Amino acid sequence: MREYLLEKWKHECAYCGKGNIPLEIEHIIPKIRGGTNRVSNLTLACHKYNQKKGDKTAEEFGYPEVQKKARKPLKSTAFMNIVRWRLVNTLKCDWTYGYITKHDRIKLGMEKSHVNDAFVIAGGTTQSRSKPYKLTQTRRNNRSIQTNRKGFKPSIRKQRYKLQPHDLVKYIEFLCKVKGVHSYGKYIILVDKVGKLFDINVKKVELVKYGKGIQF
Repeated sequence: MREYLLEKWKHECAYCGKGNIPLEIEHIIPKIRGGTNRVSNLTLACHKYNQKKGDKTAEEFGYPEVQKKARKPLKSTAFMNIVRWRLVNTLKCDWTYGYITKHDRIKLGMEKSHVNDAFVIAGGTTQSRSKPYKLTQTRRNNRSIQTNRKGFKPSIRKQRYKLQPHDLVKYIEFLCKVKGVHSYGKYIILVDKVGKLFDINVKKVELVKYGKGIQF
């Protein structure tokens, strides 16, 4: 939280603008007046201005721009920069830049991929490599949003189909994955190992595993 605020307020007091001084986390709308501990209600202030502000809001204190700025979140790149340095300082690990990884990967004649980037960052050159495993995080569709009868607001469908996408089923002696469900759950679309799609009645298959959690 503190690192986020330091980055957002540029290591300066939000009220006097001074830097290189001790800063305190300050509530823009005081808690005694209903203010929260959310980051959108927090800023940094020196001790002098924190005490001077008292139980006033930033706007009442004469700084309405502070309240406006606090509502705007940091850009994702700035936020990830904070997380990166936090990890580096906590774990005491080495770090590198993307352009260095790209240069080394091209030098080795490798295509762009997360696996190849990780190999290069780890100092890989001509070592033999094991086959990478691709993991996918999936969740079972416990709630289904659909348009109501009049076609306006989305509504939660209370009915749960027995089989849902990503479930693993057995059809005859073949293992297949459920691609989709239709006809009120009576029929499912299966995909086999070679990627072939076909419709089948849900009664003709046997459930092997629900498609939730980590999938290989």
